[in-house]
Amino acid sequence: MALTPLPLKIIETYRVAPPPGITPDRASLPFTFFDVFWLLLHSVERLFFYPYRHSTMHFLSSHLPSLKHSLSLTLATYYPLAGGYRRKPGTKDELEYYYKEGDGVSFTVAECVDGRFEDLSSDHERDVSHLDCLVPLLSNSENDEGSKPVLAVQVTVFPEHGIVIGTSVHHTACDGMSSMQFMHTWAETCLSGVLSSSRVPVFDRSLVYDPSNLYSHFYNETQNFLISAPKGVVKPHAGLIVATFKFGQCHIQRLKQLVSTKAEQRKMNSFHCSTIVVAFAYVWTCFVQAKGIDSSKRACIGISANARARIQPPIPAEYYGNCVAVCLASANVANLIQDDGIVIAAEAIGNAVAQSNDLKLWQNWLREYASLVSMAPVLSVAGSPKFRAYDVDFGFGRPTKVEIVSATKTGAMSVAESRDEQGGIEIGIGFPKDEMDCFKKCFSDGLKLLS
Repeated sequence: MALTPLPLKIIETYRVAPPPGITPDRASLPFTFFDVFWLLLHSVERLFFYPYRHSTMHFLSSHLPSLKHSLSLTLATYYPLAGGYRRKPGTKDELEYYYKEGDGVSFTVAECVDGRFEDLSSDHERDVSHLDCLVPLLSNSENDEGSKPVLAVQVTVFPEHGIVIGTSVHHTACDGMSSMQFMHTWAETCLSGVLSSSRVPVFDRSLVYDPSNLYSHFYNETQNFLISAPKGVVKPHAGLIVATFKFGQCHIQRLKQLVSTKAEQRKMNSFHCSTIVVAFAYVWTCFVQAKGIDSSKRACIGISANARARIQPPIPAEYYGNCVAVCLASANVANLIQDDGIVIAAEAIGNAVAQSNDLKLWQNWLREYASLVSMAPVLSVAGSPKFRAYDVDFGFGRPTKVEIVSATKTGAMSVAESRDEQGGIEIGIGFPKDEMDCFKKCFSDGLKLLS
């Protein structure tokens, strides 16, 4: 039986801007080829769940002011998030982030009085449409300067149970590393009451070397894709459910041992058998079986790898914006569903990641992706254990759950470090009910064999 909708009540929507006189009166940053590539994607939507045993009125009087004030201070440093993106006036293909003093972020406060907080923040199966209600809506409308916003925030209070802080960030604005640096800075500023200086973003776009004019190449290809792409906000597929699955450190070590041993026996080419490689390979094989993909087809997994240290010259870790390489790995389904399928999957992923610093291959990202999507469902990956999502503390303690709704509601996989165990990983993934049952059985049965 379908669950009833969340009884969500909007209390107020504010406009939070950087303090006047701190940011430039007007500022712009040009898009790089890393940024323009992500025009094809919708917003990245994250939810942070925190326990909160107080009333809504207590939150409004005691905690809301510090959340808004600290956001304002943080936007003074991350001012592009307070502005938007637009086509540079007088040009045909130049895009830019544009900010003028007074620009701000939509900040919505809502209340949900049904007490489902513990259920929504659990690991077991949940209705994706309920999580989607907690995500702020990022407007697609242009302001008077022709800019579209890139960030929206929503805080939902579950009285006497918990608080959910949700963000929608347009992917053209920044990648996961920059987005999470912003969240850490906001949380640290909220805790201390003064602007955190532990992470100072670097905005210098000249750091992105583009000898092959990938900007023009990606701009033209994305425009062609956007013309034929469906318009509007992505909504969860009817009946889609999400669940969280965890790898303990012991599982990771046994997977590494298994893959390394099997790869040596099969005389495979050497590849880096990392935590990410074996975990993603394991999930990929379960995904292929859950989807029931025809064994005569090829399957694909798409991974975003931080490119800051991969390209030459290297880019500082503090660089704000997009700086990720798209790693596309593919393999025959028939090979992935055999007993040693995880080894085939790990080799394909390891080789794709190893080639992610080859600029010559980047020109084929879109075409290769489109070709693979036409053959079989592609497993996309969002997030990273390196983002330390569970360390984002606004004063309510560590989150009980972090969810990337934009990933799960489109059938992609979200990834984070384990909240409960050092060296562990958790993944969130969404399926229709019958596919979820198959994935869950495949995932758990495989880990039991490892144990």
